[in-house]
Amino acid sequence: MYTVRPFGIRRNEKIACYVTVRGDKARQLLESGLKVKEYELLRRNFSDTGCFGFGIQEHIDLVS
Repeated sequence: MYTVRPFGIRRNEKIACYVTVRGDKARQLLESGLKVKEYELLRRNFSDTGCFGFGIQEHIDLVS
């Protein structure tokens, strides 16, 4: 790991990413992510508007 200066990201710094994915890739990504979470999410992972999110602690390749 190293510092990514153009983005201002330092070594071992936590980051968050937001993406929009549609179609088959979205299904693959969701399946892979939920598998990592052992198919369990907390109520707080869901918003009142129907959106949801969850974190993954380690670096993994979710969709190739």
